[in-house]
Amino acid sequence: MIENKTTTVEPLSMRYLFRRGSLIVVHALMFFAIFLAASCGSDGVEDDIPGDDDNHKPPVEDITPGAGIDLYGLVVDDLGKPVPDVVVSDGFTCTVTDGKGVYQMKRDAAARFVFYSTPAEFEIATSSSTVKTASFYAPLTSIKRYDFKLKRLPAVETQFNLICIGDPQVTNVQEFNRFRDETISDIKKQLQTTNRPTYALALGDIVGDKPMLFDQMKVVLGSAGIPLFTTIGNHDKVAPSGSSEPRKADDFTRVFGPLNYSFNRGNVHFVCLDNVVYSNASSYGGGFTDSQIEWLKADLRHVPKSKMVIVYYHIPIRNSSGITNRTKMLEALSGFAEVHLMAGHTHYTENFSITSPVKAYEHIHGAACGSWWRSTLNGDGTPNGYAVYEINGAKFSNWYYKPVKLPHDFQIRLHRGDVTFGGQYGQYTFGQGANTIVANVWNADSEWKVEAYEDGVNVGSLTKLSTSLKDAWTLGYHIGVLNRNPDNYSPASKHLYLHTRKNPGASLEIRATDRFGTVYKQSEIVSGYETAASYQ
Repeated sequence: MIENKTTTVEPLSMRYLFRRGSLIVVHALMFFAIFLAASCGSDGVEDDIPGDDDNHKPPVEDITPGAGIDLYGLVVDDLGKPVPDVVVSDGFTCTVTDGKGVYQMKRDAAARFVFYSTPAEFEIATSSSTVKTASFYAPLTSIKRYDFKLKRLPAVETQFNLICIGDPQVTNVQEFNRFRDETISDIKKQLQTTNRPTYALALGDIVGDKPMLFDQMKVVLGSAGIPLFTTIGNHDKVAPSGSSEPRKADDFTRVFGPLNYSFNRGNVHFVCLDNVVYSNASSYGGGFTDSQIEWLKADLRHVPKSKMVIVYYHIPIRNSSGITNRTKMLEALSGFAEVHLMAGHTHYTENFSITSPVKAYEHIHGAACGSWWRSTLNGDGTPNGYAVYEINGAKFSNWYYKPVKLPHDFQIRLHRGDVTFGGQYGQYTFGQGANTIVANVWNADSEWKVEAYEDGVNVGSLTKLSTSLKDAWTLGYHIGVLNRNPDNYSPASKHLYLHTRKNPGASLEIRATDRFGTVYKQSEIVSGYETAASYQ
């Protein structure tokens, strides 16, 4: 007999942490105390881990589930009215609420959460009013009924901004403080420049193999003041103690919730997927499981083809044959108005056009931590930062990479092509001739136009350099000066351009025009490492 019992969802609180009773939790509490001391009074963030607001307690209604149903509930709005056609899932099966706001399904044995795909007409529920990480789910227990309450927006937000943050990857107090004081502080200032609704995606590697820092990272990520969603990275998964078994996501999901989920804003459908696949405690690759593909198909059946779909995950897929089920995942996106893919992982910037089996644009984001908090730079010369996207309807109307602590129009860095860069641990050069200038235009793609002006006169377009060429200036600092491991600091730069000066004595300006017609200019030629070592 199925009980007709109404239950409420317990907030994610410290009581939940203590019930786990594991050694990791003890460590988490110890590190948590350290972080409280480090961040107290620094940015107005509450000094405790917040519980989720009362998002899941609508008025009680009797529900008589169908035969064999062991997961069901009610979805209502802030006035207590039932909300029909809301997609609800356990991560394996998708269903929709009926005219009475009721959903019901057979729970998968492997399910950990029940969650809903927030409709465009409703606000994104968050953990609290001050920690605005998205809270659209309930951890599954032995009970069967889970109710959700949604708050209706005044109007659907067809124009909004999206911020994408790659790889914070903090491992200690100092790196946590840099992320808070540099990245999050910069995002807060960025938000003051717009009155458009804004949302954020954190694209994995929230921590660097330090699961005890998840709770505090949730607080600081949510402190920017905008709803923020997370995906998991390879450094967010944890190997069972003393075991060679594949790493697990339990510590991440305890804090951030489901690994695969979706939501809607305006005319855009967002899908998050965990694409980090460990074969043992240390070896991993990119890919999607068969059950993920089936869940994705089930989720997308409820999405009109007129919408843009944005899928976000950690490891780029590009044209790699090594990504398990890559083709199946892309085929599931066929027919939608526009498809964009958001990834992190690489610690460099790349914009990649996928042409088969569907047309999709993959945005590979530079890391917030850059080269693991060793400098102000990623390995390819991209500044530490994040991306900003402006969305109108089902299209992007603008996007740019926002360097931390630098103006948003700083999009180009210039170096002399024949200069040797480095220090006592190594020397590096672009290997170009005399009177050449190398321009690093980190957010460029095939539709950008990069031109040189000498004494104010356009003297032609720059030549795109080989994608196997590395940024000599960045290598000169990370390896030649800091003596870092060359294996970690040697990615090829995908966005270097060459100009041979017509008149070496003329004033020089490089102008880059993006696909939206925005023109970025640079005339300063950089040779020293002051800006690599610290922000000026």
